Amino acid sequence: MKTTFTTTLIVRLALAAVLLFAGLTRAAAQTITSNEVVTPALLLSFNGQVQNDAADLTWVMEDETNSKMFVIERSGETGGYDSIGVVVGLNYNNMTTYTFNDDHMLNGNNYYRLRQVDKDGVVRYSKIVTLYDMQQAATTVSVYPNPAIATINYTISSASSQQVLVQVYSISGVALITNEQQLNTGSNMQTIAVSNLKAGNYFLKVSNREGNCQFVQPFVKIM
Repeated sequence: MKTTFTTTLIVRLALAAVLLFAGLTRAAAQTITSNEVVTPALLLSFNGQVQNDAADLTWVMEDETNSKMFVIERSGETGGYDSIGVVVGLNYNNMTTYTFNDDHMLNGNNYYRLRQVDKDGVVRYSKIVTLYDMQQAATTVSVYPNPAIATINYTISSASSQQVLVQVYSISGVALITNEQQLNTGSNMQTIAVSNLKAGNYFLKVSNREGNCQFVQPFVKIM
C-alpha cells in the first residue's frame, strides 16, 4: 500500500514538472515571437527643402518588417497639425527612401512631421522639419522717400512674425549698411538712416532668417 502511494506521488510530480516545463517553453517562445514582431524599424533621416514653391520631403528607413503607412502631418504659424498625405510602407529589409511633395504650402513657416503607423497599431513620430515658403508669404513693399536725403522708410506686409536682415548696397554690390529688424505679422513700417551715404544710386535688400531674399528695391540718395 505504501509503495503504491509513493509510486503514484512520484508519477504526479513528474507529470507536473513536464507540464510546467512545457508551459515555460511555450511562454518563452511567445516572448521571442512578440519581440520579433514589435522590433521598430529605424528612421535614419527625415529632411526637406523648398523647390519651385513646393516642399520636397525625404526620409530613409531601415529594417522595415511591420510598417503599415506613414502619415505626413503639417502645421503652420497658428499651430495644430493636419494630415496632408499618406505613403504606404514597403517593408524592405534594406534601406528604403521615401518621398512626398507638398504643392500647397502655407504662408510663412511650415512644420512637417511623420506619423509612422505599424501593422499592430503602434504609432511613432519623427522629428519636426521646418520649411519657409518665401513665395507664398507674399510681401507688399514700398520704399519712400525716393529720392532720399537722411532716411528711407520701407513698408512690408509679412505673413508671420520674423527677424530680418536689412542691408543697403552700392550699385557695385558692396554692403554699406547692415541692420537686424523685427517684423510683425501684417503690415510693418521700418526706417533706415542713410545720411552717411554719398549721393548716388543704391539698393535696399531685406532677407529672412534663413537667408532668403524677401525683396530688393532701388533708391536714390541726394545731397
